[in-house]
Amino acid sequence: MDITIRKAEINDRSVLNMLWQFYLYHQSAFSLEDLDSDGRYDVDEEYLSSALTNEEDCTVYLVYISNQLAGFATVEPTEIAGKEMPELADIFILPKYRKQGAAKFVVQQLMQIETNHWHVAVYLNDIVALKFWNTLFPKLNIEHVYKVEPAETEGFHEFVVINT
Repeated sequence: MDITIRKAEINDRSVLNMLWQFYLYHQSAFSLEDLDSDGRYDVDEEYLSSALTNEEDCTVYLVYISNQLAGFATVEPTEIAGKEMPELADIFILPKYRKQGAAKFVVQQLMQIETNHWHVAVYLNDIVALKFWNTLFPKLNIEHVYKVEPAETEGFHEFVVINT
């Protein structure tokens, strides 16, 4: 199985908008977000377009498995616990491609470059995501992971990851 990631570009806008709908559908179990009157989740399409053209301080990556679109990830700057650091803000892998190592690959590719400190936030009641991170952290080249207490973002478990 060949897993790759690439930075999304402006011509990926419609693909990203559709993936974001799937992502929000999955997240609605935790965010409790409702559909709009048009039957879609509220996606800030202007923000996503701005991210794709580097007008926003957000980088979007598309994930492929064997050349098939499998998901996306976003990285944004944040300040947490009084320190500026990148945040792996969103990571979404389509259900068909889960449990094949794609999310782990993405995390390894993104979090082991750029900086030694990262922020990760997980919905409090997203047991699957929390288990994923708690299982993954010990497998990465990480010196320390600490939970931000109290969480600076209500409704989330928050972690600061320090790479070696």
